[in-house]
Amino acid sequence: METDGKRTDGNGTNRKEAERKIASPTFAGILWSFLKLAPISFGGGYAIFPALEKEMIANRGWMDDRELAESLSLAAAAPGGVGVNAAFLIGYRLKGIWGAVAAGIGAIVPTFAIVLGLFLIYQRTGDSPKVRAALGGVTWGIVTLILFAALRIGRSAIHDKFTAGLMLAALACLLAGLPPLYLIVGGALIGIAAAWTRDRKRDDHKPASPMTGRAVGGDTSYMYYI
Repeated sequence: METDGKRTDGNGTNRKEAERKIASPTFAGILWSFLKLAPISFGGGYAIFPALEKEMIANRGWMDDRELAESLSLAAAAPGGVGVNAAFLIGYRLKGIWGAVAAGIGAIVPTFAIVLGLFLIYQRTGDSPKVRAALGGVTWGIVTLILFAALRIGRSAIHDKFTAGLMLAALACLLAGLPPLYLIVGGALIGIAAAWTRDRKRDDHKPASPMTGRAVGGDTSYMYYI
């Protein structure tokens, strides 16, 4: 179908635009994406997540919600800055080592230059009441970005009563002062146990093999660890 001289599919979507969004990630493409993200992701850390979601899913089409949520969860669990961790993990997932290098350069270099410039400016104007008021306003904006990121990630991570219960339990533990490392390790162990239990229940409903006594077609890889 032709629309205004452009080829479109049955839904009226420009095919060239669709092909651009699903194009395979390249070193230059990953580098450019993170070079764009770093200067606009004020607040860093979790505040970069909404911008990452828009760039990786909506603009580029390189990842889906689940893949991005997994990468961000790993980035948050690993030591170091969340934003830089996320860049390396996403880059590696997209194009291996060279993808991680491209994403790392794109995330670190602009941020370093901006922070250095802001530090030099703050040295001269840090005592100004207007500057302090501006920083206070920026802080509230960053808090909003972090809450927004939490809601978007929670949409793909919390999908039943069990995961909702885990989230509430983790929140209660944080409010009680439990170190985050304990939550990360505990969450991983609970996730493994839940998956193992789910596989066992699924296998119990499958017919057993007369040769081995195990469920036909069931995943019994966990048996090697018992």
